[in-house]
Amino acid sequence: MGLSVNLFETNMISFTNTPSEAARSNIVITNVRIFDGESEELREGMNVLVEKNVIKKIQAASLPCTQNDTVIDGKGHVLMPGMINSHFHMIGAMSAQMLFSNPTKDYRAFWLARGLQETLMQGITTIRDAGGNDWGVVRAAEEGMFNAPRIFASGALISQTSGHFDFRHTHIPPDSGQLSGGVTSLLDGISYIADGVDAVRKAARECLRQGAKQIKIASGGGIISKADPIHTLQYSAEEVRAAVEVAESWGTYVASHAYTAESAIRDIENGVMSIEHASIMNDHAVSLGVEKEVWWSPQTVVFLHPPEGWGEAERKKLAPVAEGLEKTFELFRQYNAKVLFGTDCFGNMDDQHLEFVYRSRFFPPFEILRHATSNGGKALRMCGKLYPYSGDLGVIREGAMADMLIVKNNPLEDATILSNYEEQLLLIMKDGCLYKNLLG
Repeated sequence: MGLSVNLFETNMISFTNTPSEAARSNIVITNVRIFDGESEELREGMNVLVEKNVIKKIQAASLPCTQNDTVIDGKGHVLMPGMINSHFHMIGAMSAQMLFSNPTKDYRAFWLARGLQETLMQGITTIRDAGGNDWGVVRAAEEGMFNAPRIFASGALISQTSGHFDFRHTHIPPDSGQLSGGVTSLLDGISYIADGVDAVRKAARECLRQGAKQIKIASGGGIISKADPIHTLQYSAEEVRAAVEVAESWGTYVASHAYTAESAIRDIENGVMSIEHASIMNDHAVSLGVEKEVWWSPQTVVFLHPPEGWGEAERKKLAPVAEGLEKTFELFRQYNAKVLFGTDCFGNMDDQHLEFVYRSRFFPPFEILRHATSNGGKALRMCGKLYPYSGDLGVIREGAMADMLIVKNNPLEDATILSNYEEQLLLIMKDGCLYKNLLG
């Protein structure tokens, strides 16, 4: 029995309930070449059985089917894991200018839902949200109220005063917008300002209370923030360690915004396990990170194809970040660093797919695909017992979660084809449910 569905319309939110476990039939996918997320070699002529939301069986021999099973002929195309965007902002569905206009939270939710649906239809079946605090959207997505990737949310971004996430205008009083305990709320909870060890602890605990899978801090300057040059070091070693201790007490970890080697070194020395952006690194920073088994989460598209609306001030801060990419990526390859795939896009979710184009200037196809699949899945496991699934993500193996794509051509030969997702993605499956199927 064939099944052809596309549960998404480009410019609207589709409030579609995903099938219940009881209603799901088994899905058998035949005649595919498998990229499993880990091996550079395709497995030819394979068949895959999906039972509920798990990959149950993978074999070359034909699989027995019942009348109730859904059978899809892969026609020799490439089956690969659903991709993982390890540096994503749900709030990125809106431009920075829109966010700074303080839209109401319910209006913002519709933008975020649409952005998540667009992301799923680009083959991104899991996101690690690097800060935003829209828990209502997360809950609605998890309950299947609209189509969305899996979400590993960080909650509010934690910053020092005059740090990367301090978006206040200079005339705003320092004690405005206090939450209980003195943690300052900005942009309706998108970021917290926390100064000192006790305040950092409280902010991290607040994020975990709300449901964060990991904690996100800023330890260096940013581009869109006005009050902090790129070179600045943010948070003392003691403050960084305070966030790490809170995260570790929950069995999870801290990710930190750090463009420069100096910021990254302070983070790594104090237990941070994921360095976000990491654009201007040196030998010491990368070798130390590799020694400590840190994950690196760089981006290219946002720096080489900056968002519309960035003015002279943002582009001036952007210049050294973009210039540092080539040397940094050479060091990552030299030291065999653990690299993730991320985009950090704001204002246009459709720009995400260009990450494959720009990243291909620095990495071969297999490495890019591994960044976007198995590496991402391994990094997500760092949240320990907060990891909510029975199987792995980012791989095609028996027992893994059934998040899969079928690609028309071979991305191991040219990863940039994934930027043409509308034509190249013939099938999108997340959690055993089909969201796109052009194979009949």
